[in-house]
Amino acid sequence: MTIPAPEWRKLGSTSNADFYEMREDILVIVPNVDSTDNEQTARESLAFQKKHWTETGRRGSVIVWMDPIVVQDSGARSVYANETRGVPTNCYALVGESFFAMASASVFTGLAKPGIETNVFRSLAEAMPWIEEMNRTRGGKV
Repeated sequence: MTIPAPEWRKLGSTSNADFYEMREDILVIVPNVDSTDNEQTARESLAFQKKHWTETGRRGSVIVWMDPIVVQDSGARSVYANETRGVPTNCYALVGESFFAMASASVFTGLAKPGIETNVFRSLAEAMPWIEEMNRTRGGKV
C-alpha cells in the first residue's frame, strides 16, 4: 500500500510529520523520513489531534505509520504516557511493516504505557478491525 494513499486528505503538518484524514473518524500520522520523535514533537502531535477532533466535534482513532521513525526518545514516551488525557482520540494503532518499526512500536508500548489504548500492527489491513471496534465503542461527540 502507498502511504499516504492518494485519496487521503492532507490536514496539515507538525515539525516531524504530516497528518491525513483517511475518513472522518480516522487520522493517519505519517512521520517525515528518518524522523526523530521527542518531547516537543510529541506535544505538537497531541495538540494537532486535539485541535482537529475539537473542530470536527467528534472523537476518532489515530494510525501512526512507524516505518519512517528512527528515534523516539524518553521525552516523547513520557508525553504520550502522561499527557494524553483530554485528547479526544479513541485509540492509537501503531503500524510498522519493517522489523525495526515493529520493534520500536513494541518498545514504546512496553515502556511508555500510553494513556490511550494503543496496539501494534504489521499492516493497515490488520489494524482496521480493531480501529473500527474502538470507534464503535469509544467514538461519538467530543
